[in-house]
Amino acid sequence: MDSVKCITWKTKLEHVTPSFVRRIAKKIFWKVIRLYNRVLYINKGRFVEFGYRFRFSRIKPYYAKIGERTITEDFNVWNAKSGNIIVGKKCWFGLNNIVMGPVEISDEVSTGLYVCILGPRHPILGHNERHREKTFIGKNVWIGTGSIIQFGINIGDNAIISAGSVVTKDVEPAAFIAGNPARNLSNIASSVWQKTIKK
Repeated sequence: MDSVKCITWKTKLEHVTPSFVRRIAKKIFWKVIRLYNRVLYINKGRFVEFGYRFRFSRIKPYYAKIGERTITEDFNVWNAKSGNIIVGKKCWFGLNNIVMGPVEISDEVSTGLYVCILGPRHPILGHNERHREKTFIGKNVWIGTGSIIQFGINIGDNAIISAGSVVTKDVEPAAFIAGNPARNLSNIASSVWQKTIKK
């Protein structure tokens, strides 16, 4: 009986309250939640900057840890609903990046615009997904515009990922990779570089 009264009370309130008031109340509610998450569950070092409309969402017990002098540009979306997001020092995240945990990003990593570092997906029936704990990105890695890093990938130190690459396999240290799916083009790039130097 009480539940029926509660439902009728809610429906009456929805009919009385104008839609624009509900929209404003919803926006305020989510801004408060995002600010709460950002203040309490992002452990950040000195001189860390968040761009305009930086969004961080999480589920207990996960959190984010960001090293000093790391900068995120505008419209970044970070999601720690599946695991922690650990970021090193002096990193740079371009516009409209998506970072999903669990992920560990080392020092001095730079990303271009619209880069997606994905988290675990729901398994498809009959399909065995890679069982890894997290995505790992080494030191001084450059990730080009529009690249997608799938979950569970290990990227070695000093690697360069070309724009628009879809990384589906582990990347060796100091490798240059490109394509969809991404392939190691280090030998081709070094031979072309040697030819230009000889000229």
